[in-house]
Amino acid sequence: MSPTRVLDYPALAAKAIAARDETIPSDYLLSKSAYPLPKDRTSLITSIGFLSPEELEIINLSATKLRDAVVSRKYTSVQATTAYCKAAAIAQQATNCLTEMFMDEALERAKSLDEQLENTGKPVGPLHGLPISIKDHMDIKGHDSPSGFLDMVGNTIAEEDAHLVSVLRDAGAVFYVKTTQPQTIMHLETSCYLGTTTNPYNPELTSGGSSGGEGALIGMKGSCLGVGTDIGGSIRAPAAACGIYGFKPSIYRVPAGGCQMPMCPAGYEGIICTHGPMARSVEDLKLYMEVMVGSKPWLRDPTVQVKPWNYNFVFPQEKIRVGIMLDDGVVKPLAPMQRALKEIAAKLEASGLFEVVPYKCILAAEAWDIISKLYWPDGGAMVREHLDKVGEPMLPLSQWIIDWSKELTLEEYLALAARRDEFRRAQAEHWQASGVDVVLSPPSPTPAPALGTAKYWNYTSFWNLTNYPSAIFPTGQFVDATKDAKDTSYRPSNESERVIWDSYDAEQSSGAPISLQVSGYIGHDEATLVALENIVKVIA
Repeated sequence: MSPTRVLDYPALAAKAIAARDETIPSDYLLSKSAYPLPKDRTSLITSIGFLSPEELEIINLSATKLRDAVVSRKYTSVQATTAYCKAAAIAQQATNCLTEMFMDEALERAKSLDEQLENTGKPVGPLHGLPISIKDHMDIKGHDSPSGFLDMVGNTIAEEDAHLVSVLRDAGAVFYVKTTQPQTIMHLETSCYLGTTTNPYNPELTSGGSSGGEGALIGMKGSCLGVGTDIGGSIRAPAAACGIYGFKPSIYRVPAGGCQMPMCPAGYEGIICTHGPMARSVEDLKLYMEVMVGSKPWLRDPTVQVKPWNYNFVFPQEKIRVGIMLDDGVVKPLAPMQRALKEIAAKLEASGLFEVVPYKCILAAEAWDIISKLYWPDGGAMVREHLDKVGEPMLPLSQWIIDWSKELTLEEYLALAARRDEFRRAQAEHWQASGVDVVLSPPSPTPAPALGTAKYWNYTSFWNLTNYPSAIFPTGQFVDATKDAKDTSYRPSNESERVIWDSYDAEQSSGAPISLQVSGYIGHDEATLVALENIVKVIA
């Protein structure tokens, strides 16, 4: 790498940041002296008087209820879109969560939808007039998808919508922002040439990754419904860190075309990424999946399962059987996660609506050994190529995840794929023997980690390797520095556990949301969301 190219990077990054900042209307920029940012920024939008009372009502509605309000003409789509553009602008200044805002385009679309509703009396689809945020590497026609790499800025202007974006557009969605993701798309936090996206509850904590821009934006109420992707926890880690809902479907239930994936070769199927919804309610997760699968995406994308969305199923037992997975056998969760899981399990059992049983995680270390090697079949060569073009430094978390891999020969890849398939068979046998409908577990050993320390993926990536659907929900509980102090008498049993336990600081994490994870069997996406819906009703 030449010195000249290294020197190019700061200037190019600054130019990209300035270009992004210019997409935010100047009228929406806050004076730092008039509006100093507090530690907990989740109430900033509602407290500074920037949005009107009507706009505050709009951003406090779920996506489903806002859609209903627009269709019933209580609000116009222009009003809803304006409110969310204002809220997103504040969220960006508080957390650095956006890659682009396109307000003029969004308002033009919203106005057109309002006129169609006025003229016909009918909505164009089940998302009529609803503002929706989109993760950066998903193509929106006419917009850039640099995907966390500086060298791709300006070089990935989409000529057409990604398949999922076209489904949402046809259903009546209004797109107004794209959101940040990390370098390589492979961090459980979100840092790239645009800087670091921080947690709405505490800027010293991560917003999660790789869909961390979506997590922060929705956590700030700058979006009611967003789209993330997940190959190792990239929907669920941000949802958990930011105290919102997120759902990773089984692969091949939703279309994948039109998403930039600049970290692995085209056509690679060692481990498959999927997209899914991030929102503020279970009903909104269901709405997204109903719309996406209801579009019959298999007619355009033959990799998608021909499997209509269907709630007409019966759980095998009279009560939903919930397995409680206290830990994965490798890294023991810290106090706040243990406390929340045990308290929620007790509530479920006391409700009489669930059968609550223990669930032992098996082969967790094997799972990480397999999936971490499958992520990078080229040993990170494509990533280094992107970085070298502009002298972009590899970030520590990029280096950390790539270091788990090496360039694979064909024979080595086939051996790993065989191990993956055998692992899935073993998990299926174990699941069926347990008789559970869903498993309730922590999404990570800790609440939102401190910046730069998110180095244990297995509570989420485990379910990517199995290809089981998995959802995140906020428990309504938050870290209490007294209740959740670290057990200093505990001695970690391995290096991964030591790193995670050493990085936890109860004082620093105080006030962070505590979330849990519900996972179902492969293909049982509808059942997983119905189980989640019932769990949330009990703990509400």
